[in-house]
Amino acid sequence: MSDESVSPPYGRLADIYDFVMRHVDYRAWADYVEAAFARHGVNPVRVLDMACGTGTMALELSRRGYDTSGVDASEAMLSVARRKVEAAGRAIPLHVADLRSVEGLPVFDAVICLYDSMNYMMSPDEMGQAFRQVRPLVRQEGLFLFDVCTEANSIRYFRDMTDREVGDGFAYVRHSFYRDGIQTNDFTIRFQASGESVRETHRQRIYPVRTVLDAIAASDFALQGAYEGFTFRTASEESDRVHFVLRPK
Repeated sequence: MSDESVSPPYGRLADIYDFVMRHVDYRAWADYVEAAFARHGVNPVRVLDMACGTGTMALELSRRGYDTSGVDASEAMLSVARRKVEAAGRAIPLHVADLRSVEGLPVFDAVICLYDSMNYMMSPDEMGQAFRQVRPLVRQEGLFLFDVCTEANSIRYFRDMTDREVGDGFAYVRHSFYRDGIQTNDFTIRFQASGESVRETHRQRIYPVRTVLDAIAASDFALQGAYEGFTFRTASEESDRVHFVLRPK
């Protein structure tokens, strides 16, 4: 008989996260981050990757010569990141911390928070709390760059989608749906060696671009740009993803 359990977000998904996200071009994303640095006149040395997950972006930036650190709320994800950092022979400090509660870190020239991580802030108040936590980590002339997934993206790709994949020693089913401003991703993962079946549910708040802009205006950051996807075109509600570039006031 299989052992069925419920995992918190990124608890067991961490074990297969890099497989699930293998389609993501992190090098191209790092190119975009560097282009944003250049566009806004910042040449950072110390970079913090907030919600760094399994450390792929932190490693990519480290390889490009940045003094990189990472923070994530999931110890399971950081455990994978630590193994990858050690295997790569890199010195990347990794810290367990939630976006809404970060303490004891130094100041950085740039802070990034990518791949919908801000969408896990489930209210504008929580987003504002995240901004207050990040602000002391960004030097006065530095930058904070983050992105959000938009409603247009959720409607186009996640209104009601099911996908199934088989990897090395596991199989998973993901059901994604969008309703009343919440995008939900339900994972069922079966690990073949143990016969264990795990369910894990992720929920993200999908904000209108205007709501994010209002939260920024109420923060101690000044908006430098709100860009569509991986471009420097002005974002709109029809954009799939919006990158926001902020500077401390």
